Amino acid sequence: MRPKICVSIMPKTIEEAKRLEEEVERKEADLIEIRLDLLNSDTNLEDIKNHIDMIKIGTIRSSNRGGMFSGSEEARFQTLLNASRVGFDYIDIEDSVENLEIKIKSLRELGSKIIISHHNMESTPTLIELENILNRNLQFKGDVYKIVTTAKSIEDSLVTLNFLNTTQNFNVVCFAMGNYGRISRVVSPFFGGFFTMASIKKGDETAKGQLTIDDLKTIYQTIDLD
Repeated sequence: MRPKICVSIMPKTIEEAKRLEEEVERKEADLIEIRLDLLNSDTNLEDIKNHIDMIKIGTIRSSNRGGMFSGSEEARFQTLLNASRVGFDYIDIEDSVENLEIKIKSLRELGSKIIISHHNMESTPTLIELENILNRNLQFKGDVYKIVTTAKSIEDSLVTLNFLNTTQNFNVVCFAMGNYGRISRVVSPFFGGFFTMASIKKGDETAKGQLTIDDLKTIYQTIDLD
């Protein structure tokens, strides 16, 4: 079975969102992450949600988490609520936000599943530290736990893969960003990762080290572990 690929897009308008969604659908991704960072607060997210039939993740990242959103934390969470309200399948919420438990409860009541995410923009923690991060976040009862680090060496990628080997009882996404993290993006699903992330094409990456969905599919077809 081919590993699940989630393509991340960051549109500026509804029209661009729909065009990118259609392209992702043609490329046969398994999930699509719609980064809401650059959309106006009054954007009709229902149009985006209903445009294609694919599992959709609503995400909005602030600048201190590698994103492009420059508004308040209140406005950022309101956008996530709006995405949940119109039926996004998953909402990605960072474990660093204030009143996380209350916010997760509000999103669940609107029907979305929850991805609790943790980002380290500087380095890759040790295996024990990664296990501690997951254990802390398990108390919030997410549906998926996403832990993304930054690789300064190939060995950092190996740390994330070793960590995934310890998380088989949970839906976990874990890999490292940056050039040294590319290998972890490719093989993390084989170590138990729930899905891996890709860009729609070169130049449209939403995070450092992302490969394109075409590149990932070519690699998976070549190694063919079925």
